Amino acid sequence: MEYPATVCALLFGAIFGVLSASLSKTLRYQAPDECKWVTVADARDDDDVALACRLRTINSELENTNFSVIQPQHTVRLRLECSDALFFQSSLSAGSFRQLVELRELSIEYCKIGNLSDGAFRGLKELRNLTVRTHNTDWSSMTLELSPNAFTDELRNLERLDLGENNIWNIPEGVLCPLYALEVLNLTRNRLREVSSFRFTANPSEKCGANLKILDLSRNSIDRLPSSQFSGLGQLQKLYLQANRMTQLADRALEGLTSLNIFKISDNRLVSLPPELFSDTREIREMYLQNNSINVLAPGLFSELTQLLVLDLSHNELTADWINAATFAGLVRLVVLDISYNRISKLEQSVFRDLYSLQILRLNDNFIEMIPDNIFSALYNLHTLIISNNRLTRIDSDTFNGLYVLSLLSIDNNRISWIHEEALKNCSSLQDLHLNGNKIMQVPEVIKSVPLLKTLDLGENHIDTIKNETFSDLKQMYGLRLTENNIGNISKGVFDKMTALKILNLSRNKIQKVAAGAFDSNINLQAIRLDGNYLTDIEGLFAKLPSLVWLNISDNQLKWFDYALIPTGLQWLDIHSNQIEELGNYFEIESTLSLSTFDASANKLTEITGSAIPNSMEVLFLNDNLISKVQSYTFFKKPNLTRVDLFGNKITRLDPNALRISAVPPEKDLPEFYIGGNPFQCDCTMEWLQKVNVGNRARTQPKLVDLESIYCQLLHKRGQTYVPLVEAAPYQFLCTYDTHCFATCHCCDFDACDCEMTCPANCTCYHDQSWSANVVDCASSGYVAKLPEQIPMDATELYLDGNDLRGMNSHAFIGRKKLKILFLNDSNIEFIQNKTFNGLKELEVLHLESNRLGELNGYEFEGLESLKEIFLQRNRITSIHNQTFVGLRKLRVLKLDHNRLNIYNMWNLPTTLIEVTLAYNPWSCDCEFTEKLREWMRHGDAVQDSKSVRCVFNSTDVDFYSDDVYSDNSEVGFFISQENNSCTGLPNIDNSINGNLTGTKTIIQRQVIEDYLPLLVTTLAVFAVVVIMMLIVFIFRQEVRVWFHSKFGIRIFQRASDLDRDDREKLFDAFVSYSSKDEAWVAEVLAPALEPNYKLCLHYRDFPVGAFLADTIVQAVESSKRTIMILSENFIKSEWCRFEFKSAHHQVLRDRRRRLIVVLLGEVPQKDLDPDIRLYLKTNVYLQWGDKLFWEKLRYALPDVPNNQRHHQPVRNPHVHHHVHRHSARGQPPNPPGNGNNAQRTVAIHI
Repeated sequence: MEYPATVCALLFGAIFGVLSASLSKTLRYQAPDECKWVTVADARDDDDVALACRLRTINSELENTNFSVIQPQHTVRLRLECSDALFFQSSLSAGSFRQLVELRELSIEYCKIGNLSDGAFRGLKELRNLTVRTHNTDWSSMTLELSPNAFTDELRNLERLDLGENNIWNIPEGVLCPLYALEVLNLTRNRLREVSSFRFTANPSEKCGANLKILDLSRNSIDRLPSSQFSGLGQLQKLYLQANRMTQLADRALEGLTSLNIFKISDNRLVSLPPELFSDTREIREMYLQNNSINVLAPGLFSELTQLLVLDLSHNELTADWINAATFAGLVRLVVLDISYNRISKLEQSVFRDLYSLQILRLNDNFIEMIPDNIFSALYNLHTLIISNNRLTRIDSDTFNGLYVLSLLSIDNNRISWIHEEALKNCSSLQDLHLNGNKIMQVPEVIKSVPLLKTLDLGENHIDTIKNETFSDLKQMYGLRLTENNIGNISKGVFDKMTALKILNLSRNKIQKVAAGAFDSNINLQAIRLDGNYLTDIEGLFAKLPSLVWLNISDNQLKWFDYALIPTGLQWLDIHSNQIEELGNYFEIESTLSLSTFDASANKLTEITGSAIPNSMEVLFLNDNLISKVQSYTFFKKPNLTRVDLFGNKITRLDPNALRISAVPPEKDLPEFYIGGNPFQCDCTMEWLQKVNVGNRARTQPKLVDLESIYCQLLHKRGQTYVPLVEAAPYQFLCTYDTHCFATCHCCDFDACDCEMTCPANCTCYHDQSWSANVVDCASSGYVAKLPEQIPMDATELYLDGNDLRGMNSHAFIGRKKLKILFLNDSNIEFIQNKTFNGLKELEVLHLESNRLGELNGYEFEGLESLKEIFLQRNRITSIHNQTFVGLRKLRVLKLDHNRLNIYNMWNLPTTLIEVTLAYNPWSCDCEFTEKLREWMRHGDAVQDSKSVRCVFNSTDVDFYSDDVYSDNSEVGFFISQENNSCTGLPNIDNSINGNLTGTKTIIQRQVIEDYLPLLVTTLAVFAVVVIMMLIVFIFRQEVRVWFHSKFGIRIFQRASDLDRDDREKLFDAFVSYSSKDEAWVAEVLAPALEPNYKLCLHYRDFPVGAFLADTIVQAVESSKRTIMILSENFIKSEWCRFEFKSAHHQVLRDRRRRLIVVLLGEVPQKDLDPDIRLYLKTNVYLQWGDKLFWEKLRYALPDVPNNQRHHQPVRNPHVHHHVHRHSARGQPPNPPGNGNNAQRTVAIHI
């Protein structure tokens, strides 16, 4: 017991010791503003710290920087980082850091320093590492200049100096000589042009860089390297000169570099290398000469480099003349040789004679036409040989002789048509063989010599047949690529011996059939490509592959698909560009599949249902199909969805529940849906889609990424056909109808029923979702001298233009109290009788233009108190009574142009007018009239065509409809808006009542007569209101009952029936009968809303497994107070078609119709209903899902339940019957995954 206590004490002591030390350091050392300190992991003293500061600039126009505030003791590292967004020059003054006497590492980043002045680092005697990176390469106008005394002998201990990315153009002579201990010098990414100023020559008096080990001068502008420039760098091990502009190397350019190990001079412009270049660099191990223009190699150039391990000569211009036996002679330790991307056309047999240590040889991308026999015989350590992209035509038996340990051989993209069957007899260790891109006609026999082969690439050849014995010896193979050949069929047994096969690529062939079970022996297969073939059927190919996770069968000729054809573990599936019409799921296995990415685009799909999408789906592509219908709750209970693409289909409308998803947590992004490119119609069911991205607080709708780009077609087209969905007005979302009877209307079975909406003959009628808009379009419908019969009473817009109505009789529109817009233009109307528009209290817009009206007598527009716009242009109006527009107190627009008006007192028009047109009328030139009219037009800006209003001297002699009469050149009158002395002295207007002003015009004017309503009218109005209220209560009595029941729990006007008394002992409040395809809606919407208060028996949830269906339904209905039937398209097509289901419902419900509640889910075509269901709908309560009072009406139809705390109990039935169906014939639904052809399917519950 004492030992553990001792250990715990020591442990806690150590922890508290560390914490106290760290705490004491924090208290002792305070970081300046904009800085923070961190501990130094490799510090020599526990109190040493590193300081990191983020500044805007250093000593610039913006601010002065004082480094004296930094505590000098124990500050061993300092990092200064300036803002890269500000283009202000920084500077370092002499002795800026002199107080930091213990500083060993200094880093300055992104500070736009233009000059390192003398003594800038004075006092830093302990400095070991100095980095100054201004990143001036991002600012081409900024350069860094070094003062001759920037680095004094006080920095004698400096070991690493990094001056990269500074735009340095020149280095002062010997500026680095005082840095005696310097080992690493980095000057990459500058603009240096020469190296002589470094004074790295072998000068005994200076010894600049004598201890330098790494020198990086890459990515500068050095164009030549003179002799002996590095002769004083006897300790240099790594020299980087790549990415300069080097065109020439002197003979003794590398003189004195006796310790050099790595030499990089790639990415330059070298054409040749001097013969004596490497005479002093015998210890060099890695040499990188690639990406130059070298076309000459001096004989024996590399012969003395016996320590060389890596030689890269790729991407040059070398030819066979310079690659010979002498080129690589003596390189006995060479491990990697790369001479790819040159111009070599042939190889000598002894070219690799001394390279017995070589392990990797790259000869690809040359012009080699033939490989001599035994050329690789000395390379017995070679494991990688790449000869791709050459011009080889054949491989002989001794070509690869001696390659005993070869594991990778690439001879792809040549012109090989023949390979000797013993070409690989010595390559028994070969694991990867690439023969793709050649002209091979059949699988070469040579592969039988390499039983350890793991990957084989025979793609892009001319192979047309695969025999059963072809791959019989390749038991270790896990990857086989046969793409882009001419293979026609795959027979059973071809791949049987390849039990380790994991990846198989048979794409882009001419395969018409793969025998069933061809892959059954390859249980380790993980990925298969069969895309780009001519397959018509995949039954029996993949269902028995438990490891398969990736399958591509796109671009074939498949016409049907079912999820039973794929294994349940498949995660990625591509079937795009086929001819599939349906995503079958006969066995309803969507919950057992693992599919996460599925591409079914470019097929012939017409409908998508919830069962067609596995629950595990994440990314789904359904674009470019023929989909016209997306069923409700299709994407419900698919919690992993991230993207669904429905672009480019035939979808015209979407139900609000069509895109419904399960609620997404706030911390998770909403799935992204793409639905653009569909011919959407702006009908009454689509308005919800307009705001789906902004009104989704419940997070039960996806994010529509392309909502802004979606256009929809207007059903009622008056000038505009397509509009952006997000810009469509609410009144533009319309649906057509022929007849409609509201639930509150009880006279629909009779002829004279005002509340029944019947569309007139030859007309088209529209309504919005709430029936607040009711548009009747009878334009150009052929009506002559009469109006259409039975114009709906609730019409809000009526279009009668383009007919031949001739005249408008009294009370023509009586009862259309909701009418707001009326078009009567272009209808040859000659007269309007008194009270024609009687009852149109809500009318706002009236079009009467382009008719034959001759006069307005003052009574035409009586009672149109809401009228805002009236169009009377292009008629033949000669006179207007002064009472005509008096009662139109809301009038804003009045069009009177192109008529025959001579005199009219415009100044008596309503003051609410904002737009008036008067031009192209033969107005009188009377001086008093023109003066008043001119003054009235000047007083406001309502007259839109004031500059075109013209008077006519003699209106009897002009053609009223000739626009030439009113042109500027006409001499028959003048423009009234202009001052003119040509007016005439007609009689005074005010004295012209009942007088003749012209030979043909009679102006009748009366005084305004005001009417006063008598007391009798008030009394009658009150009586009428009372009667109307009583009628409303009677008509909407059902809604009133529902409202009282929902608010107070009271059933008014209803007494308890004998049925309700008999139901008190029933086990369930309601039995819910529905289709299995609607289970998501029932389980997630209906049941959660009712079960807190009601005890429900759900068909597919509570029925005992294996029970006889008909008996179970009978017992469930008998045990329930009510039966709720969810009537949907799925129900009609599945459950109701089953004999036992149908007969059970008939038996129970024949005498109990008052117990049945029918819920209509979605659109149920009347033509699909059989007579029994039609009878149920006529004799029982039925509700429409989506009704605003759906839940209130449903609870009202259900019995009142005093006890709200219920628990579910399954229906018990002692009788158990199994109904078994067998499917074996071709064309029948496929067998479920994992079962044989004789699998049995129990259908006692699911359909």
